[in-house]
Amino acid sequence: MVIITGIILNNMKNFRLLLITLILAVSCNSDDDICVSGEATPRLKMKFKESQNNKLLKLNKLIVGVDYGEGEKTVLSTTAVDSVLIPLRVDNNLYTDIFIQTEEKGPKSKIRINYTSESQYVSPACGFKKLYKDVSATLVTPNPVTSSEQIKTEIINENPTHLYLIF
Repeated sequence: MVIITGIILNNMKNFRLLLITLILAVSCNSDDDICVSGEATPRLKMKFKESQNNKLLKLNKLIVGVDYGEGEKTVLSTTAVDSVLIPLRVDNNLYTDIFIQTEEKGPKSKIRINYTSESQYVSPACGFKKLYKDVSATLVTPNPVTSSEQIKTEIINENPTHLYLIF
C-alpha cells in the first residue's frame, strides 16, 4: 500500500510539473512576439524605362547611393535589374537624395524624393513604421537618368511601382 501511494504521489508531481511547463510554453508564444514581413516601413519601388520608346528597361549594371543625413552611402550594386526597392529616411527630414549610376566610374544622377511622413503604430514586436505622403521626385542632376515619371504620391505599400526612371 505504501509503495502504491508513493507511485501515485510521484506521478502527481510529474503531472504538475508537466502541466506548469505546458502552461508557460503556451502563454509565452504570442503573435506579438514576431514582426511579420510587410509590416515594416515601406520602401520606394523604382522601375526603369527607355527614353526613345517608353518600354520597360532591364539595366546591365546599377549602383544606387542614398544620403541618409551623413553623406552618400552605396546601398545597392547589382547587375541585370529591372526594379529596385530603396529605403527612404525615417527621421523627420522632408526629403531623401538618391544617386543613380550605370557604370562604376560613370556619371551620377541625383534624384530628390520629397514627402511628408507620418508614424503608424504596428504592434509590440514591430513598433512604429513610417508612411510617406505627398511624394514627389525631382531630377536634380541628369545623366544617366534623363527624366522621371511619378506613378504614386503615397508610399504606404512597397508592392506597386512608385517611380519610373527614364534612361
